[in-house]
Amino acid sequence: MSHALLITFYFPPAGGPGVHRWLRFSKYFKENNWDLTVYCPENAAWPVIDYELEKEIKSDITILRRPIFEPQKYIQKKAGFEGGAGLGSQKKKGILKRLMIWARGNLFIPDARRFWINPSYRYLKTYLTDHPEITHIISTGPPHSMHLIAQKLKRKFPQLKWVADFRDPWTEIDYYQELLPGKCADKRQKALELSVLKEADLVVSIGADSAEGLARIGGRKVEIVTNGFVFPEFNTEDMQLDSKFTIAHFGSMAASRNPEVLWSALSDLVKENSQLAQELEINLYGSVDFNVIESIEKNDLIKFFSGVKNVTHGESLTIQRQTQLLLLVANKSINSKGILTGKFFEYLGAKRPMVVVGAKDSDLEQIVQHTNAGHFVGYDELESMKNYIRLAFESYLNNELRSNPINTEEFHSKVLCRKFLRLMEAID
Repeated sequence: MSHALLITFYFPPAGGPGVHRWLRFSKYFKENNWDLTVYCPENAAWPVIDYELEKEIKSDITILRRPIFEPQKYIQKKAGFEGGAGLGSQKKKGILKRLMIWARGNLFIPDARRFWINPSYRYLKTYLTDHPEITHIISTGPPHSMHLIAQKLKRKFPQLKWVADFRDPWTEIDYYQELLPGKCADKRQKALELSVLKEADLVVSIGADSAEGLARIGGRKVEIVTNGFVFPEFNTEDMQLDSKFTIAHFGSMAASRNPEVLWSALSDLVKENSQLAQELEINLYGSVDFNVIESIEKNDLIKFFSGVKNVTHGESLTIQRQTQLLLLVANKSINSKGILTGKFFEYLGAKRPMVVVGAKDSDLEQIVQHTNAGHFVGYDELESMKNYIRLAFESYLNNELRSNPINTEEFHSKVLCRKFLRLMEAID
């Protein structure tokens, strides 16, 4: 029996997209002859809290929780600034908010969890000394401070095998330049990134484009293990679908994810089709940037918009299975071709058709085609979007709007966890 230590910032009761990759993988360690110990914060300022997810933690996992000091959360309260992966959704950023962004990009290096690095190292150094059965360390980021904890442990215990798991890029992440890094900060970030890529025994990323970027920076091979999902068994014929033609998005919708091509298409279509105007309903679940609401209003769609709704992750999975058409949008950014959001795999599990907006020739477009999960539309492909909505609405009227995905089993978290563990076992 092998034994691994996972260092992660996101673990239940943390919610949101960052938690699901390793919560799902953790369920399959024991059946693959691995023990798993998870090290995570106990009092973090997670953007989302979801206590229901704690029910999914397997009892055979050892969990180590330690306090974390996050000074920025106290400043954010005064500034009215919401942290997390994005940069807030206010129309205007005051001086204090702009200062917060600058500080985040120039003082909190590699990120705002940097103050957890040394206390974690001291605690885990003792723990590893007392538990010599642990042979592998997995660090998953962002936040990339998790990699620096693992790096210090690897230097202390060189016999340990270290796997650096990148759920997102580091200096090539889409919002990196929005953090306003100065020359010194940028140099420091890139030096830390390179040291992690050079020193880890194995580097893993979630998609081809992201892996290529990390490989180019580090000058080494980067393995790919995508996100996945624990696909539920249920009969789609037993699901009671929404009575209206619902188009729904689940998760945060930042300004960079605003699907303007969809709003433009719907604006034209409701004018030419009175029946669509009677049946259409737009549902957005999660945090939504003000730019998105403005686009809906500008396209005269507000009467079809049911408002922004917040639900638990468990509730969202049920609603996804009832929705007529699921909407997925990739960030429109410099690394948009490498974005392969975990939400895609959840949608696969819902077995409902998707309309996916993203960059052409991207990892996301390829996987949509590979799984036959829905219709992919480029950011500016208005006619393609209109044609698909027309066909989908016609199928809805005939009670024939269905999804027929293929090749889904290779994206089951059970299969992907096994792949990850085999890569770990193959480390020299």
